[in-house]
Amino acid sequence: MTLLLVRHGQSVGNVEGLIQGQRDEPLTDLGRRQALAVAERLKSEGGADRVVASPLARAFSTAEAIGEVAGLPVTIDERLMEYDFGEVSGLTIPEVLERYPGWRFWSDDPSEPLLPGEEGMSAFDARVAEALAESMALEGRTIAVTHGGVIMAALNAALRMHGVAELGARRARFPMKNCGITELDRDPEGRLMVRRHNDACHLP
Repeated sequence: MTLLLVRHGQSVGNVEGLIQGQRDEPLTDLGRRQALAVAERLKSEGGADRVVASPLARAFSTAEAIGEVAGLPVTIDERLMEYDFGEVSGLTIPEVLERYPGWRFWSDDPSEPLLPGEEGMSAFDARVAEALAESMALEGRTIAVTHGGVIMAALNAALRMHGVAELGARRARFPMKNCGITELDRDPEGRLMVRRHNDACHLP
């Protein structure tokens, strides 16, 4: 089993520097070109057996391009949606800091209060882990088009970094280009392993 995690193409929210969360933002023209580029790259590597995607427009539009090139339908999985930042979705980080001084982006410190409507890292990790386990149980190759936060959660699961906040540490963070590819599979003992991350040599 191989799982290919693809971050969505550049969105309007990316360009505007917004905390997007589960807010729906369309792809830019560059984002659509990135989606076509990663679609051709994945086809050149042997394609896949299935394509799944977050229902948010920026991810689903990217997945549609991949599915069209691969000749595969796109299946929606709501567990692949980005972390829900609640009422601060659609704001920039400076705007959030003005409203909530001392707030930290992607904080996993359980002692810090959640913002109104915020999902919480434990709930987020749980839904991503559920989707990850289900995908890794399938035969063949799965392409999952999703978001930076989801891919970081998957990488932390593969690196066994979940739960480190309770031990006084912080989870690992990773660079994440739009339409970069992260590849996970299992080692001979059945444990998750990272084959590659942020592979973006196909991008224009």
